[in-house]
Amino acid sequence: MKIQNIMKSDLDLLLQYGLHDIDLKDAERFFFEQGEYLLREGEPIDCIYFVVSGKAKVCLNISNGRQLLLSYFLSEGIIGDAELMIGRHTAITTLQAVSDFICIGLPLTVYAAALKNNITFVNYIGKELAEKLMQSSINRAITILQPLDARLCAYITQTASGGIFRETLTEVAELVGTSYRHLLRCLDKLCKDKILQKQVYGYQIINQHELNKKAGDLYVLK
Repeated sequence: MKIQNIMKSDLDLLLQYGLHDIDLKDAERFFFEQGEYLLREGEPIDCIYFVVSGKAKVCLNISNGRQLLLSYFLSEGIIGDAELMIGRHTAITTLQAVSDFICIGLPLTVYAAALKNNITFVNYIGKELAEKLMQSSINRAITILQPLDARLCAYITQTASGGIFRETLTEVAELVGTSYRHLLRCLDKLCKDKILQKQVYGYQIINQHELNKKAGDLYVLK
């Protein structure tokens, strides 16, 4: 993670959320590389983040120690809004960058009170939380009702970088809700169908069109 000074475009982004009357001098730009964690469930959350660009997967730990994939952020939105509104100081979910990820952070120790007293911002938060709840419910239904190949293809389209899918397969199996052995069978079929090609470093996408067709719009938040 790198912390940088904010740019004028970052200020313009924050003003879109109705923050005109708030002194934004303590705002910072955060840069996360692919694979880095923005937040870990149960660990302290120090800022509320406004997404500038990039993609991060959102996961929830369940009681048996496994993870459930909830959704993705795609180049916009707010991270930490639920924690802000309920006054929680630890992260509710785990967020991991699946591409280079840039966001603007406002330290909660400085801005929490001002943000919660800003009616325009609170109204925006309410709308966004409702949208997240709706999409999260859809994604949970997808995990239960859609076939594995659709869930896996959606996951690959979202996490592949430069046409290469190289995530840890044991973790992928958990996130898409299947066994490791079943996941391998599905990957093997995608290779036989000439959609993927197995490489030493992972799986290369050789037919993006068919992969997208199988994936549809699953797991997308924004």
